[in-house]
Amino acid sequence: MQSIMRLPGGLFLLVLLHIFTGSSSGTLVTSCASCHDEATCLESRERGDTFSHQALSCVCKEGFVGDGLTCYDTKLCSDSSCCRQGYHWSPDRGCVKDPSVKASCGGVVCPSDTDCISVNGTERCADPCEHYSIINDEWRSVNYTRSGPYYNDFGVNWQGWYRMFLGQSSARIPDWCVSQFSCGTHAPIWMTQPHPTEYGRILSRTVCSSWLNGCCYFSSPTIQVKLCYGNYYVYKLQQPPGCALAYCAETYGANPGVPSTTDPRPQNSTTTPTTATPHNSTAVPGNNTAVEGEIRLVNGGNSSCSGRVEIFHNGQWGTVCDDSWDLIDAQVVCRQLGCGRVLSAPVMAQFGQGTGHIWMDNVRCTGSESKLSECQHNGVGNHNCGHSEDAGVVCEALSPVRLVNSDNRCSGRVEVFHNGQWGTVCDDSWGLNDAQVVCRQLDCGEARAAPTQAQFGQGSGPIWLDDVQCFGNEPSITDCTHRGFGVHNCGHHEDASAVCEFQSPSHEAPQLICRSDKLLIGLHINSVTAAGLNPFSGNLASRNCSWFSLQDDRVWYEVDTQAGACGNELRTNSTHAVYSNALFIYPYNQSFAVPVTLPFSCAYPLNTDSSLYMTIRPFLPVAGGISGDGPKARAYMNLYRDPGFTDRYSGIQVSLPVGSPLYVGVTVSYGDTNFGLVLEDCFATHSSNPDDPSRYPFIQKPVSCCRTTGVHH
Repeated sequence: MQSIMRLPGGLFLLVLLHIFTGSSSGTLVTSCASCHDEATCLESRERGDTFSHQALSCVCKEGFVGDGLTCYDTKLCSDSSCCRQGYHWSPDRGCVKDPSVKASCGGVVCPSDTDCISVNGTERCADPCEHYSIINDEWRSVNYTRSGPYYNDFGVNWQGWYRMFLGQSSARIPDWCVSQFSCGTHAPIWMTQPHPTEYGRILSRTVCSSWLNGCCYFSSPTIQVKLCYGNYYVYKLQQPPGCALAYCAETYGANPGVPSTTDPRPQNSTTTPTTATPHNSTAVPGNNTAVEGEIRLVNGGNSSCSGRVEIFHNGQWGTVCDDSWDLIDAQVVCRQLGCGRVLSAPVMAQFGQGTGHIWMDNVRCTGSESKLSECQHNGVGNHNCGHSEDAGVVCEALSPVRLVNSDNRCSGRVEVFHNGQWGTVCDDSWGLNDAQVVCRQLDCGEARAAPTQAQFGQGSGPIWLDDVQCFGNEPSITDCTHRGFGVHNCGHHEDASAVCEFQSPSHEAPQLICRSDKLLIGLHINSVTAAGLNPFSGNLASRNCSWFSLQDDRVWYEVDTQAGACGNELRTNSTHAVYSNALFIYPYNQSFAVPVTLPFSCAYPLNTDSSLYMTIRPFLPVAGGISGDGPKARAYMNLYRDPGFTDRYSGIQVSLPVGSPLYVGVTVSYGDTNFGLVLEDCFATHSSNPDDPSRYPFIQKPVSCCRTTGVHH
């Protein structure tokens, strides 16, 4: 006698009503896949008239804080080392955004980017970037060698806002611990939190003074700081609490300043620059030009875009450990250096072992960060590595250059990446030989034209090169003869351009694989790159779902076959369950660009049977994007001796006394727990033919069962 079970198109979708009634705090989600690895997905139910309503929420585990979507280790992160710039540590919430400071002026609350400043004797809301006094004391430098008396700021009448200079260079207050007896004083004052990276916001910062081998022996009043357009900082300073304290200064990678005898501000500025203290001396700029958080690639041969990764912190270069190091982390490095897309992320000190500090370990970038220092990691200097594990990077570009403002990557305005910033090239002496070097550098074939006078639009920011004279065989445009970086007599109406021989590569369509457990969409790297898009920049409907893998010449994004996972939408008809999502891909070198959207969907048949006969799968039209078909659910039958379905009969024949009970177990494997099982027909026959007219039914009508992946009935 044969047992046969059929599951026609009767699987039903359980409606989930997200009503959270638990007492635990967290973030409501539609899928547990959204939760952080260190978070618990809690399920809450509330009984209604007909359904049992369910809500899911992500809550950080003990020892971690956050919103559940992101969780921070309280032991590793309490010193704010896990927080990116512009964020600070909160014991209850983890890394939170720094609040802007708002001032009141004459009963009016000033906008967040202004302060109540005295302008021509009248207090009004004004931009401190345009109204400040100058501090230009040589002795404030972290590199100052004292040969005279100690200085202090106790007697200074601090009024309004200040900008720092050391010689002709812009300076700032160090945001790292400065040792005692530095900066021409006994207890130097330094800033305990990083400088802001967003223009136009006034933020509060705490400062400390070093003394008796302690970095924060004296706690000073809170100061305010603002990053101004032009890449310089202004400060609203407060009087120190003691007579042996003074504010420190260091040079950094800002735009070159001007001599202190000249007003460096915009021409419409009305405040007269003055020094804050009576000390006058010749300035000595700092001899370390690296900026906090700056990165470099070492031992990469002639290429500045490959090598061992090193990051600058606390005045010293250090390496990065390769624990958790992957292509996503390496892509952030390539982006920060302006070196194009990542090609590989070597580990185990492939570019040689470094020396000194290992500043970062277990780096975990999402891929959207603009700097490596913004990625999550164990904390600065916290590691369990040796230099045999130094991480490396190989980026696409031999030297940072790009063509912009056209419909393809092989023509446009020439821009060069230098000193952390993109800038243009002046068209003085610009010709076809110069354009040829750029075209070869970008692998764009022969140069066809070398347009001048901003034919592809005027750029902004610095003009890095002028009077470029190439022979045509140089490996990089920066290897050609020129005046020197930033030395020019041009305006942006003279920006140089290049038009290269552009052959659009054969377009290879995205590939879609519909597996029983996952949906995978693969992008051809060269085709996507040729379209000006970054194939590694993608994310699904949920922004935090951006994980990818590489195989041959494709980058694959994947999502679980679950309703709500990474924004999956599920819809059903009488024959199929259809999961739909979309992949968003972003252009290269554009921070606020509209992504290209690629919808995709997979259809899975709802019909199955225990003998795995193939059922008809009608064509299911899907509007837009790409679609595919997935396998049907697998069903199994077994015979058991007990009603608990634990003691299974083996072999192909079972002999039983007449009248003995026989338990038939049906198991259906399906990954999405939103579905339930309807057992519509189950019967026994004298033969293996399912159409045998002699049938002995086990059930009289369709029976529904619980929402599980393995269902016994």
